[in-house]
Amino acid sequence: MFLAELPLYKKLSGKRSRVLAEAVLPLLPENGSILDFGCGNMFTAKHLIDLNPNLKITGMDVIEDQNLDKKILDHPALSFKQINSREIPFHDHTFDTTMVISTLHHTPEPEYYIQELKRVTKPGGNLIVVEEMYLNTVDKIWTSGQDWVLNKMKKGVPVPLNFRPYRHYLQVFRDQHLTIRKETFIRMPITLMHHYIFQLQVPQV
Repeated sequence: MFLAELPLYKKLSGKRSRVLAEAVLPLLPENGSILDFGCGNMFTAKHLIDLNPNLKITGMDVIEDQNLDKKILDHPALSFKQINSREIPFHDHTFDTTMVISTLHHTPEPEYYIQELKRVTKPGGNLIVVEEMYLNTVDKIWTSGQDWVLNKMKKGVPVPLNFRPYRHYLQVFRDQHLTIRKETFIRMPITLMHHYIFQLQVPQV
């Protein structure tokens, strides 16, 4: 949609991505391969590479975001793959770290994709989850309403809005034998939406 093409939209999107990149960077390895599942316009991935050029990030999404600048893919540390299958199309234990940033609620089954991200992460590696998780009904309505409006400004973005409560995700992590190494949160500029951030360690084989 045309709103996502406006300079103000891109500026705010870029600011949001910088905030996310700065929050996630301390949870990533000094170097290694990263899968950014649900990468969108890849602004966050680009900021991470700017902050740490030793990373190698593969972005993946079900659509090619209308604001994805193909020029950034000229960077040797950045690549993009469009997914057209339910499963993540990589072999087991492919990446040193996987991350999913504000994306799980756009999937038809967030729990399945936690399992898939665990599968493609190397044993002992980390899965980084950044997600809006609600605490009560009012929180769910507020989060869902804002997210629906913001994503309807962009062309083709899936908006099933499968938000899950905070406690539900804690149980999913336990069920998948993912160890919480660090937990924190941030509130995004303008919207003040609450994003939980988890660094989860994948079990050793």
